[in-house]
Amino acid sequence: MKLAVGFAGMGIMGKAMARNAAKAGHHVAVYNRSPLASGDAEGLEIAATPLELARCRDVLVLMLTGPGAVDAVLWGENGMGPALGPGKTVVNMSTVPPAYCASLAGKLGAAGAVFVDAPVSGSKVPAQQGALVILAGGPRDAVDALEPLFMSMGKKVVYCGEAPKGSMMKMSVNLLLASMMESLCEMLVFGRAGGLTDEAMLQVALGGPLACDLFKVKEQMLLQRKFPAQFPLKHMHKDLRFVTDTATDMRCPAPSAFANLQIFNQAMSKGLGELDFAAVIEALEGMV
Repeated sequence: MKLAVGFAGMGIMGKAMARNAAKAGHHVAVYNRSPLASGDAEGLEIAATPLELARCRDVLVLMLTGPGAVDAVLWGENGMGPALGPGKTVVNMSTVPPAYCASLAGKLGAAGAVFVDAPVSGSKVPAQQGALVILAGGPRDAVDALEPLFMSMGKKVVYCGEAPKGSMMKMSVNLLLASMMESLCEMLVFGRAGGLTDEAMLQVALGGPLACDLFKVKEQMLLQRKFPAQFPLKHMHKDLRFVTDTATDMRCPAPSAFANLQIFNQAMSKGLGELDFAAVIEALEGMV
């Protein structure tokens, strides 16, 4: 079934996701806060405001930078709010804290709209390839109805339970992701101090049971010391703050998340925020 989809947020991820949805035959209109570059929305209808987008589409996908941006699109000037009610489904694919997601579900439910909590696992290249993993939370029937849309953007949909369990899964995944990236970079800095080369260490990491897609994707960045953003470091820094705040609220131990937040703080203070999060190696090198 082809859906009438409004997509708010045409950044690194949203642009690729909206295009893939349109390629699959869904009727996609888009809104972006800043003007779109030529070709970014080729073949797509462009809404001038979030309200206009909500009035012309039934399924409204949010792929934004965080709670502030989501609030602005929903409840700010010319926001979607007045158009939300029965017959509308809001799908938040942005990374937000579970507590915020639960509040959002309550507000939208009170307005009569269906809310689905569906952040993604994956960054720029999987988004372009339509190979994201969708971490879906919300009413099971609503998630099932959205599967054709989700599968146009991803390779797998994992049902996590009622909202905000999709966002809780995203926090859990990014806790692991930060630890993996920091640990690989820490290995390189540590081994180099003992006379090993990055090339040799990466051959070992990628040649045995430690090998994984993440390390393969970041290998050339680390060897060439060039970090074009696939997942900007500033976004991992933000997500680690969400993880540590959530852990504090739940009184749950998350020692690596708190330690990694401090390292990513250092990376932000060094002006690395716009680079890929693999650039955290430069923060570690600055500690030597």
